[in-house]
Amino acid sequence: MTYRARFWSVVRCYPTADGLVWFKENNPGHRFEAGLVAALSELAESSAARLGDLASYGVIVPLAVDRERGRMLTDDCGPTLTHADVEDQPTRRIVVQALARLQCAVLGRIEPEDHPGMIELPPTSAGNHVRAIAREWSTLQPIHPLRTEPDVLVRAERAADVLDQRTASLSDSVPLDVEFNDVYPANIFADRSTGVLRPRFFDFGNALWAHPFVTLHGFLDAVVEWNCAPLSHEDREELLDIYLAVWRERLDADPAVLRRDLDVTEALVGVHRLVSWSRLIPYADELELRTRAEIPLKYLATTCAIR
Repeated sequence: MTYRARFWSVVRCYPTADGLVWFKENNPGHRFEAGLVAALSELAESSAARLGDLASYGVIVPLAVDRERGRMLTDDCGPTLTHADVEDQPTRRIVVQALARLQCAVLGRIEPEDHPGMIELPPTSAGNHVRAIAREWSTLQPIHPLRTEPDVLVRAERAADVLDQRTASLSDSVPLDVEFNDVYPANIFADRSTGVLRPRFFDFGNALWAHPFVTLHGFLDAVVEWNCAPLSHEDREELLDIYLAVWRERLDADPAVLRRDLDVTEALVGVHRLVSWSRLIPYADELELRTRAEIPLKYLATTCAIR
């Protein structure tokens, strides 16, 4: 049965004697996901086993992967986070800590060249990516769904200048690594089989080789979106502290520097989403592009709003 068919991926589910299994095939722009999921799950499981804590590093474990075709098969992992979960600060604490532990478990252990198509995006190149995309879209034919008006290009150029200034202050405390780029509540399985929530992350087709701190900001943005309300200052600060506490255990770095870096990387969320979408556009037919153009245009608008 086809569960979802969009131009970025097709997802189907099949009943078996052992329960549902899920099949996913990606757009060629995200073909690397199957191999990346296999690598992440192997690393996460090995780290958990080494530390004797099998609940610590939650990633889906594929039953089979076809790297060349961008396909994978997985067991059903149950329900994902609900709106009630996202509204609950104790649940958010668990998710944020699990995310940081997963990122630290795989840090420095993935080779980007093993996953062709996962774009490398150092923070200092973010401004240039924004300029390139905005300029390209401003020169499209007037009837093209992604054609932008001259004022958008002006605002994009201004935002790119701001990004250049901000990212220049980043330290080298945290190396480039896998930036999951789509840690959305609906992309987190909520395993409560032991009576304790154990998040299990999935859907890494948007991943980039970039600054991993951006992943946290993407999740917090999703929390705000789902709740239709901003996080309180106290809740947000607590989540940032929980996240950085895990990273401080992993890195020999000045906590004040890590916190400044975390603050700076917040501006990169829209850029990363925009660049990820740019991989998909060449493979979209006219109807799909016209139907979905509002999504990359929204990410460009978010980026243009950077001040």
